[in-house]
Amino acid sequence: MRLSIMALGICVRLRKRSRQRGATRLSAAMKACCVRRRNSCCPALARLVRSPLAHEFDRFNVIVRDAADAMAPIRDAQAVLATLDDLRSIRALEPELERVRSIQAAAADAATHDLHSRDERIARARAMLVDARKRVKRWQLPDGFDAIGPDLERNYRRGRRALRDAVDRPTDESVHEWRKSVKTLWYQMRLLEPAAPSTLTPVIETLDHLAEALGDDHDLAVLVERLASDPHRYGGGLQAIKAIDIARAQQELLRLPAFRLGATIYAEKPKAFVARLETYWNTTVVSGPELVTGGITELAAEAKKKAKAKNKPARSTVALVPRAPEVDSAPLPAQLAH
Repeated sequence: MRLSIMALGICVRLRKRSRQRGATRLSAAMKACCVRRRNSCCPALARLVRSPLAHEFDRFNVIVRDAADAMAPIRDAQAVLATLDDLRSIRALEPELERVRSIQAAAADAATHDLHSRDERIARARAMLVDARKRVKRWQLPDGFDAIGPDLERNYRRGRRALRDAVDRPTDESVHEWRKSVKTLWYQMRLLEPAAPSTLTPVIETLDHLAEALGDDHDLAVLVERLASDPHRYGGGLQAIKAIDIARAQQELLRLPAFRLGATIYAEKPKAFVARLETYWNTTVVSGPELVTGGITELAAEAKKKAKAKNKPARSTVALVPRAPEVDSAPLPAQLAH
């Protein structure tokens, strides 16, 4: 399997991001959401080949990070407003929240104006993303699982360590560091999903739920930071303190189940985790992707689905595994043949 396919996938994501920054059809909140997701996606995928890229990864990571930082004020203004709306939905008739929300709405409106005008930050971010995309096109990546195995193990190990730190010392900073590792693992598992969808798809869905919980926790932390740093802007100390208490209480509700779920996701030792994924990879190389399994009616339904799909234009997808074989059977990999 050629890792140049992964570079292609990063290029596609960078192109979409640069176009989103120049588009005017999307709402401000949607743009902020798209920017936030894609700004973390590309470095996460690139981390799979950090070792082969060496210093080139560092240069690429700095460019994408600076592009994200240029958009951070716009993104954060929308995220904090969305967080306040979420709190309002579960804490109705809280006057302190209403006051804080109205003030934040004005800040978000100002950010929206910047997004729709020709703000120089947007132009600068777009130029940096174009530069990053040109760099990715020049990458020369080796083939095979050995090219990604060491960095996959390093990222997973970092996530386990970050979880342990967050549980032992549950500060906003430590939970945020774990959140970044969870999102990195989520993106990387999505790329490897075709090697074993029956096993990895549920894991990816679980990682998605966990990342969402930790993302909400981070947005609450940003809200708390803003309230604490400038309480008078939000109506005075008493209102700010009340809103902070509500946000902190919600963080506690988010963190307890997140820590428990994290213990399951990171239960394996890093070497065992990577060895399992390498087995999936090698099995797919030898035998092809998994085939639909089920009873007579399930297989018949799948045959009809494939027949309909042949009449539709093929979708462009990015994955590190080969397409399904034309034959009905394939040899077992060496580790399963005995």
